[in-house]
Amino acid sequence: MKNNQICILKKNKDFTSVIQNHQVFNNVIFKIKAKPNTLNKLRYGLAVNKKNFPKAVTRNLIKRQLRQIIQKVQPKSIDMIIVVKSNYINNKYIHNVKFFNEIYNLISF
Repeated sequence: MKNNQICILKKNKDFTSVIQNHQVFNNVIFKIKAKPNTLNKLRYGLAVNKKNFPKAVTRNLIKRQLRQIIQKVQPKSIDMIIVVKSNYINNKYIHNVKFFNEIYNLISF
């Protein structure tokens, strides 16, 4: 079942808007750049770079897992870009979910 309160940032102008006017939330696994929006939706973008994860299979696995994690959170009215750090692959999925939920709960505007 799709959640209408959660969308993906697709346009370049949306990404640049978040990058230019953001607040940063960090932990060992994730760096989240977030800013409030007026749409009453959670919009997100994923950044999984080739430098930390050279194989496309690994990058796609991480993106699939993150989409699954995001579908389970309580939507907030924010735009965010999730940057995945290289420590992600060293942890189990359950630990990554815990780390994401900790950092996501810190976001408040």
